[in-house]
Amino acid sequence: MLMDMLPSMPDCIEDIREWAPISYQDHFKHSVFSARDLAIEAYEHSPEEYRLPFEQTVAQMDKLILSTITQVEEQIAQDNANKLQKIVERYTPKMIALIEKCGSIINGEKHMTHQDSIDHYFDEDEEKLDGEDLDQSTIDDLFG
Repeated sequence: MLMDMLPSMPDCIEDIREWAPISYQDHFKHSVFSARDLAIEAYEHSPEEYRLPFEQTVAQMDKLILSTITQVEEQIAQDNANKLQKIVERYTPKMIALIEKCGSIINGEKHMTHQDSIDHYFDEDEEKLDGEDLDQSTIDDLFG
């Protein structure tokens, strides 16, 4: 958020310079979240299939932030507002995409049934499909 403010408030760089990457566990250790110990323990027991992509995405976020800090510091030192603006404009959508990716890993991606599977249930003998002909797994596929 501070990064987006830099073009209009270059003095924010002082606060941005103070940022440093920390681990998920350290984040919760320093938070006021009441169940922080549980969150830390749960993370340590989370399956690798979720934890590793999360950690890789966070590492990408850290790398993006650190490289952007270096770039914006150079432009602020050179008093180059145009380049500063362009750097921030490139940074923001990249960071948003990484945040969304982390969110989907944390919250679980919804696996939707492909439209072809849904259409298949209604293509044949539409008159017969009054709901009684559908078993639970078919209904689950429609709404899963």
